[in-house]
Amino acid sequence: MKSVKWCSARDALRQAIRPGDRVFFSIASGQPQTLLQALAEDFEYYRDVEVISGILLAEHPLAKKGLESSFRCISLQISPSIRKDLEEGRIDFLPVRISDMPSVFGPHGPAPVQVVLIQVAPPDSAGRFSLGVSTSMAYPLAQGAKTIVAEVNDQAPRTFGPCSFSSSEIDFCVESSTPLLAYPEIKIGEAERRIATFIAELIPDGGTIQIGIGNLPAAILQLLEGKKDLGVHSGMLPDGIVDLVEKGVITNQRKRVYPGKIIAGELIGTEKLFRFAHENPLLEMHPCQVSHNACLIADLDSFVAINSVVEIDLTGQINAESVNGTQISGVGGQCDFVEGAFFSKSGRSITALTSTAGKGKISRIVPRLASGAAVTIPRYLVDIVVTEFGVAELRGKSFCQRAEALIAIAHPNFRDSLWEAFTRGGKSQ
Repeated sequence: MKSVKWCSARDALRQAIRPGDRVFFSIASGQPQTLLQALAEDFEYYRDVEVISGILLAEHPLAKKGLESSFRCISLQISPSIRKDLEEGRIDFLPVRISDMPSVFGPHGPAPVQVVLIQVAPPDSAGRFSLGVSTSMAYPLAQGAKTIVAEVNDQAPRTFGPCSFSSSEIDFCVESSTPLLAYPEIKIGEAERRIATFIAELIPDGGTIQIGIGNLPAAILQLLEGKKDLGVHSGMLPDGIVDLVEKGVITNQRKRVYPGKIIAGELIGTEKLFRFAHENPLLEMHPCQVSHNACLIADLDSFVAINSVVEIDLTGQINAESVNGTQISGVGGQCDFVEGAFFSKSGRSITALTSTAGKGKISRIVPRLASGAAVTIPRYLVDIVVTEFGVAELRGKSFCQRAEALIAIAHPNFRDSLWEAFTRGGKSQ
């Protein structure tokens, strides 16, 4: 049985990574900051290393100018902190669902990862290192990798669930004491509050919800305080979940799958969320084979998937990831949860968006998606669409019926032009 080596970040990485290796590192609040900084500082030692990442809350340390010959950076989520790197060609985009990550980057996939860099909490009484806040992709990819390098951060929470490693499973450990990367301050606008009001009415007592991060999800969570016995099964968890647990709204008691437990794959928030998660038996962190498993989600009665998007056309096609042909986000886990909700008994999938962008100059309900726009969710899977002007139910509706329903919740300034565009040619889409 091998024993873990404790060493400096520089020494661990030099021993772990070889030219041509493919490397993955934990995302968002789980980003192993000490390891990545050491890689960036020691860049001249490395050549032709491909680095895979997801959503980031800070700049990508390996995508800086001058590091291109050392690292080829690829991301499956173009977050605001790395959009300039994408525009300038230092990051490439990878369209892949989170649920597909193990089959793509696992040992039997087309692009196997050799090295995984993870952030873990200090070992528990049994000597196991919890992956803490980031497990959905990091855990399954680390399981299949040749080498695991763990940044042992004494500020990381120790979370329950299957996502931990013994010292014999980790190749290198590096000590760290670094505050976890926090999600930026939430600012909720009036339109978002109106959308949240509509969505809150659609969530039944006893239902299980999936929700993302950002201003709109925060607004929705604030309006669920009157609900009873809600459950949570989500790819990401934001701070707002904590208040609903403490107020007795989220109990998970009516869930048929993992009853009594909040299930998640990523904690993306602030210290409020991280401290709540530490050794909390109500929360289990899981790999994407559980957190993003559409078949498992379908067994949850009254499952409600809630997702934000960029735009939707009058047939129901959804673009959640690009603007004017430029990638601004990613496929993520949205399709996994939409599919799960589609097959859940009494399940619903809710698509949320403000009616306009560009300070009211651009309608986000469009006659048809433009050439080059991503189709994140196909029209046959779309269910409920909500803007600040109301609710449109599309499932089971024809093109004409869908157009009527969507135009009714578009901004009033654009309704006539949308209807004219549809009658002029939209019916044949």
